[in-house]
Order: sequence, then structure tokens, then C-alpha cells
Amino acid sequence: MFDDMFDDIFNDDFFKEEEEELFPDFFYKWDEAVKAGKNPGYYEQEELTDIIDIYIATDDIGRAKHVIDYAMNIYSEDEELIYEILLLLNDYERWNELLYICEKYKEEAYIYGDGHKLAALLHLGMEDEAFLFFRKLKAKYIHDKEELSIIYQSMGEALQDVDLFDSALALVREGLELFGENVDLYWIQIQCYLSLDDKDKVIALTERIQKLKPLDAENWHRIGLVFQEIEDHEKSIDALENAQSLGYESPNNLLHLIHAYGNNKNYVKALEKVKELINLYPDNYLINLIAAKLCSHIEDWGEALRYIDEAIKLSPDIDSLYIYKSRFLQNMDDFKKAKLALIEGISATDDPDGELKKELGRLDDRFLGSR
Repeated sequence: MFDDMFDDIFNDDFFKEEEEELFPDFFYKWDEAVKAGKNPGYYEQEELTDIIDIYIATDDIGRAKHVIDYAMNIYSEDEELIYEILLLLNDYERWNELLYICEKYKEEAYIYGDGHKLAALLHLGMEDEAFLFFRKLKAKYIHDKEELSIIYQSMGEALQDVDLFDSALALVREGLELFGENVDLYWIQIQCYLSLDDKDKVIALTERIQKLKPLDAENWHRIGLVFQEIEDHEKSIDALENAQSLGYESPNNLLHLIHAYGNNKNYVKALEKVKELINLYPDNYLINLIAAKLCSHIEDWGEALRYIDEAIKLSPDIDSLYIYKSRFLQNMDDFKKAKLALIEGISATDDPDGELKKELGRLDDRFLGSR
């Protein structure tokens, strides 16, 4: 199926595969100092958030907390720093630690801490405490509609995240009565209705957002993903193309456009978008593989072979690439080269799963007279 080539690649990490795996030097400097019981010295805010990120990602939450305390001691007035720290803990779903930091630095965290605390409470199953805290926050921010709106958004998103869709929708309706039309609240409704499989309401809400923000590229991108989710590929293409024309630069927009065009069986247009991606990421073998597969859909075997050769040049240790190459050559009636491609793959990869040898055996059985 066309979808198979897109498994596990719809995320920003897809475009970071060529980055170095080693951590930055300043992390090792910090790590060595604290392990030796020394003062690590001065670090920029961005460096400290990177160090926290690394410790959380490697599940060393004790050291992550130490860096957080260090950072907050030096940059206690830096609102953006605490915002980034809370966001990291939320992204990694470290709910206990998020709740702890929100409470420990509640004065420094301002409204961001209140919003993240709501999320932490709900994800920890503390629904009663979350609703009680929400009522307190409504009273706290009653005289500032902008900040109160942020609290409603935080609570609504958290309710939606924990599958309390009816509660999230009721809260959003209350928020819309207070603030009027609000794109952020509409997006919470959309996510709820997607989960409830209510396509009509999803479509109606995307139309409202389009009218409110007709020139907002990011909203068009999100709308494109929504239509992709409900399998309306034509509307998905229109929205994603609008996002691109309005300057939305995320490569994921191109990747989703390729996916939408492919599902709409417009392989030529999908291939045009792949070529744009290759210009951006010439050293990414997966993009070349997608291009090769798209060429095979339109039976342009020569171009398919060119792209698969480029993918092999970039990642010669991936055995499946040689199977693709062999099959493209078979479609070109060049069975001798098809066999040689498999033999080349066995030599280059050691054929860890034995698939290349099996394919070679099948090719021998099928085309015995061509040897």
C-alpha cells in the first residue's frame, strides 16, 4: 500500500537523522563537574535547557532536577526559561516531576505553571483536585480575560488529552461564551470531535477557523492534517498547499502533501513534492526511497532505479533497498542485473535476516533459463 512508505516518519526527527549522536561539549563539561562535586560554573539559559532535555531523555530525572534548581537559582527572573523547563517536562510526560516543579516554583512560573499544574493533576488521575484548582484559577484571573483564556485552553487541552471529551467540550462551550470566537478553543473542540468520529462537526469547525484566520499558514497546515485524518484527501491537499503558499516552511508540510497526493493517486504531483524535499535534504535515503516507490507507481523504472541507487549510496547497509533495486530491474526485463543487485546486497549487508538470499532463490526459480 502507498501508506506503508510513510510509517513512523511523520515527525521532526525524520529530518534529523544525519545529526551527530554525541551530546554537545558543554553537557559533558557540566556532567563531569557535578559528578566530581564541583561547581559547574556559568551556563547560558539555552545551554541549561539543553542539559535538562538530555537528562530527561536519558531518564536521569534526579540530575535533571538538579539542573532545574541550578538554573532557577541563577535565572529566577527569566520567564522564558521556566516556560521552557515546564514544556520539556510536559513533552516527556513527566507528570510527577512537572507537578513538583509547578508547586516549588509557582511564583516564578506565573500563569504557565498554573496551566501545567492542571495538566499534571489530570494526567495523574487527580480529577477532583484539578477541577478544584481550576475553580480557584477562574477566580484568580477573573479580571484578565487574556490570562483567563489561557487557563481555559490549558484545562481543555488536558481534559482532551486524558479522553474526558464531554468535560472538555462543556468547558470549551463555557469559554466561548466568555471570550467569543477563539481559534485555540476551536482546535480543542476539533480534537475532541475527531476522537468521537463526528466528521460533520470537525468540518464545520475548520470552516470557522478558515474564516477567522484566512492567512494563517500554521492553521492551514493543521487543517490539512485534520482532513488527512478523516481521509478527505482533496481537502487535505488544498489546505496543505495553502499552508505552503503562505510560507509554512516545516518539511512535514511537504511530507504530508506527498502522502495526500499519493493517497489521491496523483503520483506525478506527489513526485514533484518529493523532489522539493530532496533539494532540502539530499542526504536522506528515506526521501530517495519514497521517490523510487512513487516512480514505480507510474512505472517509470529508469527513474525508480536512479533514486534507489542514490538511497543505496547513502545507506548501503540497508538490505531491503537491494530487494527494491532487484525488482525494479526485473520490471525492466534485466534479470542478470536483478540477480547482481541481490548479490551486491548480500555482500554489503551480510543479509542479516536472510531475505536477500530468499529473494535470490525465488529469482533463480522463476527465471532459470536466464542464467
